Order: sequence, then structure tokens, then C-alpha cells
Amino acid sequence: MQTREQQLKNRIMTRIYGIWFIRRGIPMLAGSALFITAALKLTAERFFVAQIWRNFEYAATSDIMSLPRFIASALNSAEPALLMFISAVGITGFVLAVKLLRSIRSILMGSRVQLGYQSRR
Repeated sequence: MQTREQQLKNRIMTRIYGIWFIRRGIPMLAGSALFITAALKLTAERFFVAQIWRNFEYAATSDIMSLPRFIASALNSAEPALLMFISAVGITGFVLAVKLLRSIRSILMGSRVQLGYQSRR
């Protein structure tokens, strides 16, 4: 059974985590989604995506070692501007994902420390 103090603390911490997610988490997720969507849209305008996907599935299911060769040949035949855009989108998406993961990890570690502190009392 939780005391009134603990219940109040839990409610406050839930609100704090909710506010953090709205201020930090959602913009990072939205930024990642925006960049990935832009890259996919640009790729779809330049290529027949359905055929590329069929070729990718065939390469992935036939021999796992042929998959890197398929990706390398696809990137070698792409336009340089498209390669630069895909690279920028990939790097930006990766950076945003790492930031989000670090923020979530720090919150989880902080709650573990607080729980450990409470159990010593």
C-alpha cells in the first residue's frame, strides 16, 4: 500500500515524464519520420519502387550473401545528388534516434536510482 506522499510523487513524476515526452520525444520522432518520408518520396519519384522491392526480396531470400552486393549495385547506379540526400537523411535519422535513446535511458536510470533510494529508507 502506498502512502499519500508516494501517490502524489508518482502522479507528479508521471506528469513530468509526459511533459518531457511531449517536448523532447515527439519532436525527435516527428523529425525522424519527416526525413525518412522525404527520402522515400524522393526515391519513389526517381525509381519504380515496387520492382526494386521485388528484387530486394529475391536477393534477401535466395542468398543472404547476395544482399550486400545488391545494395552496393543499387547505390552505384543512383545519381550523386540522390546519394547525398539519402546519406544526409540517414545520418540525421540516426542522430535523432541516438538522442532519443539516450534521453530515455537517462530517465530510466534516474527512476532506478530514485527507487533504490526509497527502498533504503
